[in-house]
Amino acid sequence: MRALLALLLLLLSAPALAQAGVARLQAHPLEDPARGVIANREAIVAALELRPGLVVADIGAGTGAFMQAIARAVGPSGRYIGVDIDREYVQLMRERVRALGLANAEVVLSRPDSVTLPPASVDVMVVIDAYHHFDPVGPMLASMLAALRPGGRLVIVDFDRTPQSPKWVRNHVRADRATFEREIRSAGFRFDRDLAVPGLTGHFVARFVKPAPR
Repeated sequence: MRALLALLLLLLSAPALAQAGVARLQAHPLEDPARGVIANREAIVAALELRPGLVVADIGAGTGAFMQAIARAVGPSGRYIGVDIDREYVQLMRERVRALGLANAEVVLSRPDSVTLPPASVDVMVVIDAYHHFDPVGPMLASMLAALRPGGRLVIVDFDRTPQSPKWVRNHVRADRATFEREIRSAGFRFDRDLAVPGLTGHFVARFVKPAPR
């Protein structure tokens, strides 16, 4: 009887514990609403034009701030993959998966030079406020191209560094958009188009495509 009561109490407290876990993650500096990408999270996900069944890899996902929105967009038949090189962030993402009970989400510890995902396993890759941290760039992009399916999409959301950008952006972001675009094109991606995200300022949102073999 005691064991049954203990189990019942555990089941009743599970939602509250999950809510507390998510609240703790949302208090992380990476999820500060003052960040433009966090304040405009839903608009960014809408611009991705996701549909049920897609496999989406969130590269440099940090704490997984976009996990729930993307997992919801791809539905039970799709999959969200949170990828990061930082073990602490990976652990936080795993906590988020458990707290939200997301059956269609997984977390991958990657390397600075590789996303460590199987070849041709992903439909869409998103890199949100993380591309400017890539080092080395070439090997990382090569691994991303390999992991995308032919015709797969890569969406980069990053700071649009210009001479007029705030000093902290000019000091923090290693290059401007034109440089980033040259790097991505050189890796074998084809520029597709810019995506409109109403409300997001100081950033560019660009979509690239992995060409299908001829």
